[in-house]
Amino acid sequence: MREYAVFTEFSPASKPMVPGWNRRIFTDTDARKGNSIRCDFTTGIVTLAPGSYHITGLSMVAYTTGTEPPETTTIRSPASAGYCRLRIVEPGVVAQPADLRELPNSDPSIVCIGSPSTANLAPSLIETFYEADKTTEMLLEHQSGSNPEQIYLRVFVQNSKWHAFARISIRGL
Repeated sequence: MREYAVFTEFSPASKPMVPGWNRRIFTDTDARKGNSIRCDFTTGIVTLAPGSYHITGLSMVAYTTGTEPPETTTIRSPASAGYCRLRIVEPGVVAQPADLRELPNSDPSIVCIGSPSTANLAPSLIETFYEADKTTEMLLEHQSGSNPEQIYLRVFVQNSKWHAFARISIRGL
């Protein structure tokens, strides 16, 4: 039996970015089969049982001033650039590096670096394979420069929480 799970971060509330890495906190389970892939909706940590996995995902951010007309976003040129990354965390540890460059992308805890993106709702995409030899905890995080002014991880507008700003899909092999 192949197991899989898809977790999404919708926008039940607006959430501004802070400088450095910002943890994606998934809010919903889109699909799930089996128990080897779990997500903590409080911390954003995804837990994998030992095994082999194919992982894909996206993470995007948006400019917003709060004064946009209904059903629109602010588009800027030039736009703040950034990307996401998938990172292993020690079990039970929820702290993140405080500094954007404190943990380099070459660190062995970094599983995958996302494609470049901008805050104009252009997503950063990941795709990788991962072999877990023990129970593993990981998280998806996003950065958009050292001064992400008016950039949001998620935006709640028009009384709709259905704005998907991040998604991770994991399939056991």
